[in-house]
Amino acid sequence: MNKLQILGREGHRELVWENERVAAQDPEALAAVAEAEQILNEALSRGYAAFRVDSPDEPAVRINKFDATAPRTVVVPRLVGG
Repeated sequence: MNKLQILGREGHRELVWENERVAAQDPEALAAVAEAEQILNEALSRGYAAFRVDSPDEPAVRINKFDATAPRTVVVPRLVGG
């Protein structure tokens, strides 16, 4: 199962899909991937950061392009110091 997790002031939001269902052209899975890509692109344009997480044992890798095959993508807002 693949996930897009969005962290923000509004709380935590998550979209999930299965690559097998995407490959089978399942409409629900395709819609989830399209929505995830749109959310990530909008977040990046607003200055958010996105990270690909392949496993808990490996460090996250910053990304700037959507990859539907990533096991987990985490989107975080820009940190503002005071």
